[in-house]
Amino acid sequence: MTGTSVKLSKISKGYGTSRVLRDISLEVNAGEFMTLVGPSGCGKSTLLKILAGLDQLDGGLIEIGGETANHFRPSKRNIAMVFQSYALYPHMRVRDNLAMPLIMANLPFAARMPVIGGLVPGTSAKRRQISAAVADVSKTLGIEALLERKPSELSGGQRQRVALGRAMVRQPGVFLMDEPLSNLDAALRAQVRTELVELQRRLKATFVYVTHDQVEAMTMSDRIAVMMDGAIVQVATPAEIYAAPADIRVARFIGSPPINILPATIGDQGEVRLFGESQSLRTDLMPGDQAQIGIRPEDVIVAAQTTLRSACSPHEGRIRLIENLGNEVILHLYIGGDKQTEVTARLPQREWSAIREGSSDPDLVSVGLSPQRFIVFDSTGSRVRTEEKRDSKRLEVVS
Repeated sequence: MTGTSVKLSKISKGYGTSRVLRDISLEVNAGEFMTLVGPSGCGKSTLLKILAGLDQLDGGLIEIGGETANHFRPSKRNIAMVFQSYALYPHMRVRDNLAMPLIMANLPFAARMPVIGGLVPGTSAKRRQISAAVADVSKTLGIEALLERKPSELSGGQRQRVALGRAMVRQPGVFLMDEPLSNLDAALRAQVRTELVELQRRLKATFVYVTHDQVEAMTMSDRIAVMMDGAIVQVATPAEIYAAPADIRVARFIGSPPINILPATIGDQGEVRLFGESQSLRTDLMPGDQAQIGIRPEDVIVAAQTTLRSACSPHEGRIRLIENLGNEVILHLYIGGDKQTEVTARLPQREWSAIREGSSDPDLVSVGLSPQRFIVFDSTGSRVRTEEKRDSKRLEVVS
């Protein structure tokens, strides 16, 4: 099985006066795992249906394997879709569910009839080929023991594998997946995520995967397309999306716990000022401009009081809430004096235990915000370029 490239150019879609998709352009390489991620209502499922041919577009161009596919019926687009609900035939055995796409594609109506079908020339040979294809797919997915069962006799994970097998048996150039894991519990979802990635790499197939779950997007994808309000905001690798979000909406959507956003201003020399203090970063913004600083929870430095030193003074943090996750701790803190700005910090459990042992007040800690880890946005939310001052010093915890 070989993957097929997909190219979308200026795809638009609306219902009445409501614009669902706004000039969407996206290229998916052959054999790539591309994930469309975004909040509910951003248009990602609509885009997938348009690519599948299940919904009509208002404008734009769809190319599959370098060939314009706007007017192709779904069956002619060399794609297969896996739905959120699995869409299995409840009255059929797994074997028949897997075989149905090949039966519909390769056997004429008369050959599909129960009594007279065997009399149609060539039917027996085609049915043997279909049976061989079903056996091959079921072996690949490890569901040989399920072939005689009906969907009602399967678990959620088993149904998901059967739905995937029904797509695979056609050997499509592109797999389209619309939140296929959303009906599974957390533990099974994690297991099937791994299986899907391994399968995609083994098949070298093109996957276009839709989800609102950022964990799925970050752990499974070669690249991610983040959608907001009917438009693609950023397309990049998971690492790039996390470390260098294009704007504040992407920064807030990707990451758990969410990124901290702090109000800032620009000083006379273009330097970033946080809580009235000059930071070791310069921007191209104008003096007096408002800005917003993003810093990931794992980049917030927490220490026992009086042990944090830096070029700028550490902040006193008052603990509002502690989330103990076993291997790590999530701290919800108030900093900034009278402003009581809330900041979230993530740190390893052992590090937190050492901090508690060295603290005289269990509700107070020192909090350091390292400028080297800041992501700066302008007042509109667009990310801006920053430059570090040469005389800056890094925050450090002194024992």
